[in-house]
Amino acid sequence: MRKLVLLTVAATLTGCSTPADSSSDAATLSGGEHVPVVLTTMQEEGRVIYQTMCWTCHGPAGRGDGPAVQPRVVEVVPSFHTEDYANSSAESLLERFAASMEGADPDHPHMQHVASLLKPERFAQALSFVAAISYPPEIPGSAFAGKVIYEARCTGCHGPTGRGDGPASAALTDVRPQDFLSDTLLAARNWDGVFTRIREGGQSVHGSSMPPWGILLSEGEIWDLVAYLATFQPGLVSTPPWAD
Repeated sequence: MRKLVLLTVAATLTGCSTPADSSSDAATLSGGEHVPVVLTTMQEEGRVIYQTMCWTCHGPAGRGDGPAVQPRVVEVVPSFHTEDYANSSAESLLERFAASMEGADPDHPHMQHVASLLKPERFAQALSFVAAISYPPEIPGSAFAGKVIYEARCTGCHGPTGRGDGPASAALTDVRPQDFLSDTLLAARNWDGVFTRIREGGQSVHGSSMPPWGILLSEGEIWDLVAYLATFQPGLVSTPPWAD
């Protein structure tokens, strides 16, 4: 019976590739809220489950560094920031974790326990969010998580669409905040250079007034910002596999 439900969930996944409200959620280059990835309806539902149950082990950005891992409540948890996870379809992720869903995965007892708490279709929804949180595969960061950091730390100067026109920009004198749509480091896909600029701040890298965010943010969070900024210029990173 469990396998029958699993097959039913897989069939549901196949028909769930239409983005939710794509007209309002699509990334834009002129006005409106910038969103790095357009989630499918299933991924949006999976996001709620992931951020409720899964992040404690897998971490908010999917690096396997959640709070339950630190005191070794659970064993080492793999990072989702690999190309195979980022490029996985919902169907392939469902197949990968089928053993846990069926209660036949003694090597991962914690996953079996989590799977047993969720209805199969809900577990599948959480899995569908994995590819979204590990996007884009070219950068070791999560654009989805980077969006949260950007909105909290960066919009004041750089603006919601990355044009360097945030409300605080009017108070600056000599150097204006970077316009990410014309940023040369991003255009050259110099991800390490963008990382360094964020970590060390403007004075040491390009003479701006940007603070050294490495004081407040972890390396992983800075990579999340790099991943998010890379979505501002069209064509810099691959199209999400679920967006076709």
